[in-house]
Amino acid sequence: MNRSELNGKKLERLVATLERTLAGTHATIESPSRRLRDRDTNKRREHDILITWDHGHHQIITAIECRDRSRPVGVPEVEAFADKCSSTGVNAGVIVSATGFRTSARAKAAMRSITCMDLTEVECFDWLAPDAVFVGYERRFGHMSVKIMFKDAQPDAIDAVFDTAGAELTSNQIIQAIANGVPQSDNPEDEVDKLIPLHMYVQTIGWTVRDNKGAIWSVDHILVDTTVTITKYLTPVQRHRYFGGRKDYAVATADTKIAGRAGTFVMVHKEDDTISLSLTFDEPIQAPQS
Repeated sequence: MNRSELNGKKLERLVATLERTLAGTHATIESPSRRLRDRDTNKRREHDILITWDHGHHQIITAIECRDRSRPVGVPEVEAFADKCSSTGVNAGVIVSATGFRTSARAKAAMRSITCMDLTEVECFDWLAPDAVFVGYERRFGHMSVKIMFKDAQPDAIDAVFDTAGAELTSNQIIQAIANGVPQSDNPEDEVDKLIPLHMYVQTIGWTVRDNKGAIWSVDHILVDTTVTITKYLTPVQRHRYFGGRKDYAVATADTKIAGRAGTFVMVHKEDDTISLSLTFDEPIQAPQS
C-alpha cells in the first residue's frame, strides 16, 4: 500500500473529508481498502482508498491513490495507476498529489480517464456518484492454435499468407480476423469470468499462401483452438453542459470498449429535444495472444 507516500495527517484529513461529504449516501469508504483481484495475475491488490456506491443490482467503485513525494506526479505513475484500476475492475480512478502534476501527466490522465487532484481541491470536489452507468463486456482470448488447411496436398513450409485482395497478412492480422469472426454471446452476463474453450472452423474465401519455393496455394479453411473469457465493466456516465453560440446542450459521455478497441460514447441532448449518439475510438485494435 502507498500509505507511506502520504503522511498520516493528510491521509486522515482526506478520509475525513470523504466521510463528511458522503454521509447519508449509499457510499462506503475503505482505507486501508479491501484487496481486489487482479484479472491478469489473479493476485489480490490494495488501493489507498476505495469508495463503493451500492446501487443494488450493481456497484460503482472509485479508487484513490495518494502521492506526497518531493516532485510532481509524472506520466509513468499515471500509466501504472490506470493499468492497476483496469486490472482490478475499478470504474474510476483519482490521484491526489501534494506536489501537483506534470503537464504531460495531466494529458495522459485525461486520455486514460484518470482524475488528477491537488490536496486543496479535495474538499470542493463533487464526490457524489453518477446515477447512470455504461455496462459493457470485453472478450479476452487466450493462446490461439491456428492451422491452415488445404483441399488436397499442402506445402512443406508457408512463407506468407495473403487475403482476398492479395495483401500480405501479419500474424496479428490473421489472429484479429479470426477473433472478429467469433460470434457475440447472446447471454454475456451468464458467461462473465468463465474460461470457455473454442474450436472453430473459419472460412477464408480467396485466401492464399506462398510456400518457401515461391509457389502459390489456395487456402480451404482454417482450424482454430483457443479460449475466451468475458469480462464485465461498468463505466460511470459523466454529465456535462455546453453553452456557446446561443446553444445549450446537455452532454453525457462514457468510456467503452468494443471488439478490443477503446473509445468514447457520447450522447447529446439538444435544445430541440433531439438526441444524437456517436462513438469514437482512440486506441488501435488489441490483438489476442498468438
